[in-house]
Amino acid sequence: MRVRLSIASLTLIFGFAVVACRPPAEGANGARAQGNLVQVTWEIADEPRVGPTALVVHVMKDGAPVTGASVEVTGDMTHAGMVPVIANAPMTEPGMYVTQDFAFDMAGDWVLTAEIHLEDGLTVTNSTETTVARP
Repeated sequence: MRVRLSIASLTLIFGFAVVACRPPAEGANGARAQGNLVQVTWEIADEPRVGPTALVVHVMKDGAPVTGASVEVTGDMTHAGMVPVIANAPMTEPGMYVTQDFAFDMAGDWVLTAEIHLEDGLTVTNSTETTVARP
């Protein structure tokens, strides 16, 4: 009886692990959710430096610029122990969201993540990497 229970438990745990590890369905440089294609592209200075930096997040849905979204950008260094930098990116023109108060606080490799909440309730997350030069 214990062997059957152990096998059933292991099968259930393995099944959850397989489902949990499955990557989300993605389109080219975007995310596919609920049948919609949301494309996200980034503009970052050619050579980002320590200090204030305007990060631009372009958001398109089904080929049209997205308006009215809420965009938050988080910057994390690739090594542990650093506090993330978080900034809102308000819309400056249709489909273009720009951080006003984002500042790289250290040189090195960074991962930038935009969490985008669209007016229709869809949430998309998109990341990019950059290297910040020494001042």
